[in-house]
Amino acid sequence: MSFFPAHGEDIGSIEEIITTGTIQTDPAMSAWRSGDFETAEIEFKQNAFCALRIERNFISGVEGARDSTIRSDVGTDIDVPSQPSGGLGGAVVAPTSQPVIPKIQLNSSDFRGADNEGTRTCEDRGFQIYMMGMSQLKLGKRDEAKATLLRSTGLRKNLYDAHFRLSLLEYQDNNIKEANKHFKKLRKIGSKCKKCEAKKEITAQIKYLENLLA
Repeated sequence: MSFFPAHGEDIGSIEEIITTGTIQTDPAMSAWRSGDFETAEIEFKQNAFCALRIERNFISGVEGARDSTIRSDVGTDIDVPSQPSGGLGGAVVAPTSQPVIPKIQLNSSDFRGADNEGTRTCEDRGFQIYMMGMSQLKLGKRDEAKATLLRSTGLRKNLYDAHFRLSLLEYQDNNIKEANKHFKKLRKIGSKCKKCEAKKEITAQIKYLENLLA
């Protein structure tokens, strides 16, 4: 499956997309595959919001667990005098036992809400935003798409196609410096992709941009 354009082909005419490393079947991807890009844009945006909520819940849970552990540790550092037993004036002294501190272990999956159990995808926020940008491209929202794709690359560093698209968009806007910047990032990703599944795709994209920006 290819999603880089032939020479002279407009970027908006690309109908295929590779979702390497992401198996996703939800309303967002269904809308994309059926060509309903208006719905796809909305659904991928909602997916991204859901993923962000999960991330924040996880961080909040980790911080809460850490604070709870700290409070428990502080409690064990307080010297509590031994208490006499055996009634009034008893001579037997009972040692004070230390409180048991539960081991807290959290996983991000613990904070996935009902949305993710149903139809919405609430993970991989960078990919959801990337797909929102791709939907915007399909709808002719170039400026919005450029900003969205750029945002996606900050969240997921290996979104090679986002850099490829951004390089093409900058080239079309005659921003050669910015086009080369994204081309260099694509090449860097390619240099780290020795035996990855996307190697052939990345190599083809690099070759295309080499000819375009030469």
